[in-house]
Amino acid sequence: MTGKLRFALVSGAGLMALAAPAHAQDQGSEIAAPAQDAAAETPGDDILVTARRTTERLQDVPVAITALSGEALTARGIDTLDQVARYTPNIRFDGAAALSGGNYNATVFVRGVGQNDFAIFSDPGVGFYVDDVYYARSIGGIMDAVDIASVQVLRGPQGTLFGRNTIGGAVLITTAAPEIGEWSGRIEATTGSFDRVDVKGAINIPLGDMAALRISGATLNRDGYVTRLFDGGTLGNRNSDMIRAKLRLQPSDNLTIDIGGDYTRARENSAPSKLLAVGNVPGITGVPFLANYNRFVAPGRGIIAPNGLPTLNPSFITDDPFTTWAGGPNRNDLDLWGVQGTIAWDFAEGLTFKSISAYRDMHAIFNRDGDNTPFTFRETGNDDRQWQFSQEVQLSGNLLDDRLTFVLGGFYFKEKAQDLARADLAVGLNPPLPPPFSPAAFPNNFTNNESYAVFAQASFEIFPDFSIELGGRYSSDKKTFRTFVVRQRDNVTFIDVTRSDTFDDFTPRIGVNWKLSPTVLVYASYSQGFKQGGFNGRPLVTNDEVTRYDPETLDSYELGIKAETANRELTANVAVFRGDYNDIQLTVNQTPFNFVANAARGRVEGVEAEFVARPADWFSANASLGLLRARYTEVGQGLGPTQILPITTNSKFVKAPEVTATAGFEASREIAGGKASLRGDVSYFSRTFHDVANTPIITDDGYALVNARLSYTLPGEAITLSVFGTNLTDTLYLVSGNASPAFGLAEVSYGRPREWGASVGYRF
Repeated sequence: MTGKLRFALVSGAGLMALAAPAHAQDQGSEIAAPAQDAAAETPGDDILVTARRTTERLQDVPVAITALSGEALTARGIDTLDQVARYTPNIRFDGAAALSGGNYNATVFVRGVGQNDFAIFSDPGVGFYVDDVYYARSIGGIMDAVDIASVQVLRGPQGTLFGRNTIGGAVLITTAAPEIGEWSGRIEATTGSFDRVDVKGAINIPLGDMAALRISGATLNRDGYVTRLFDGGTLGNRNSDMIRAKLRLQPSDNLTIDIGGDYTRARENSAPSKLLAVGNVPGITGVPFLANYNRFVAPGRGIIAPNGLPTLNPSFITDDPFTTWAGGPNRNDLDLWGVQGTIAWDFAEGLTFKSISAYRDMHAIFNRDGDNTPFTFRETGNDDRQWQFSQEVQLSGNLLDDRLTFVLGGFYFKEKAQDLARADLAVGLNPPLPPPFSPAAFPNNFTNNESYAVFAQASFEIFPDFSIELGGRYSSDKKTFRTFVVRQRDNVTFIDVTRSDTFDDFTPRIGVNWKLSPTVLVYASYSQGFKQGGFNGRPLVTNDEVTRYDPETLDSYELGIKAETANRELTANVAVFRGDYNDIQLTVNQTPFNFVANAARGRVEGVEAEFVARPADWFSANASLGLLRARYTEVGQGLGPTQILPITTNSKFVKAPEVTATAGFEASREIAGGKASLRGDVSYFSRTFHDVANTPIITDDGYALVNARLSYTLPGEAITLSVFGTNLTDTLYLVSGNASPAFGLAEVSYGRPREWGASVGYRF
């Protein structure tokens, strides 16, 4: 988009705001979360969360949780929800999942537990809930932060209170709800680096005294930050649009019905990719595929490398981290939509029935040039479709003069998904050339999942301020998986297998909570997490590679304290935890050997601390620290002859940095009848390994990111002007990486460089 057009759009939005009627300014209202951000609240405000499926003060919830309101997301410059990890201890939340080429494909780890694969046969270890609806696939997991009321990150196993069992933790995303009886709205236009033009808006429309409609939408546009030297194209751009509508009906004081739908459409280029090795790094030699390809195939392709040779060689590695010689397909499309209905009925004093019904549909097409050259040596493409239906019912209440609180629930989930893929691997190494031959193939995977669960949790106050919690969950997950693989060189189906199994488990929770004073809570808990097993979905040789792997479990122990001063000028929350991690589902992606196996046991232990200080009405500061020690205590073997494990007991967990930290401040002053606010944040991640083999060349040695935002709200509180900068120190850091010794390649995806931006917003 041209600079003139960008300037015109932003200027037009500003003029529209300035020309708005005066009475609209007088009636301005916040589009924000019911729960205010800890770093932005004033003394006396409470942070409200729903971690236990009821609205409570954050300081009263015996769970390790970080909560950010919609306004806190804006103040920190959070555009997509993966950036929440920068402000939450012991979490890694990355896009551009290795091997995918998809910007929206998430990999999420909490306390070292998660999933590093985007494939449809791999289940995430951290659950995503949007307005109480579980999102089953990591594809599309990098959501845009549009009209979000709050984000809550729960650390540790979650199953006795939630529809779907999750072993590592849960991310709860709540979108802004309709408000009955009130007209309100907001529009914001943003410009910035890489010809950025974003427009976001929301409007709340009252429909009489018992209903309201809220419509929100956005168009997000930005040029890519990685340049393809081969054809002048880019990688890592933004070109997405979304719309969401929510209808709230309240026919009586004790009945609320919410009906909603959303649609996201993205037509973008592939995720950023950068070549780091071509057979020139110890352990990444390219024997046998790269060596044979350069000997027999590459010289006949008519492609000349930058060093003048007709081979795929290290001269394709550029000095600039944001350039690549990639020449393969460049596509990242996403269509994601869903509808849902929620009924909440307070049918008796202290008792509430809730029903959550939802259907979701996803279609994604994405490509990746894994060799990052004009050669067709290691390229992949995926055409994925998925639909899911979920139904959850809850009965919750308070009995015995509020000494007993409880939640009983049932959950049903049905999902079908398919992945029609293309793996262009060493294309041309065909008979009568000497083996090994090209493993290029068309893999086709289909999965059919069905889950049933019942769960319950109750808290009973034995004596004043001292309570115990008991919970349990029974899960039954049936998975049917079929894969058939067609060899490219002769169009022969050489793998065709169907596997099916059911995975059952009971997972308990027990806790003790002691309110030492009105401002101090001490708690201890034990909980168990469970993730269903499955089947290896990346065979390239025989049916025997489609091995069954067992469920993994986590026994988690946590001790915590939540404290604040009487005037709430200082808040401190600290948790100490340990987890015994059994039958770990290790994902190994070292083409042509890609598999999942229960190959290890491990232990995760650490500390999390979060602090907020509010010494004055105009100033607040926050800091958090996560310390994590994740280690293998036992390493076994793969489940098949080709499953060679690249780990030992000295290996480190993938995406489990030992130190995560953040610090920030916010200062505000009344100036000329308006309000000026300055926000600054720094986030730190220590050394992070991006594959299970701990390959050094795709390991991040640690980095810090610095962001800042300056805003001024004009008198009347209707118009806000902002300027901001992200990654101000222009730090080079990794988002994902992959290495293949047999193909001699190592590739990474770097995060966004330093960027600036400016926005104007109007609300009424």
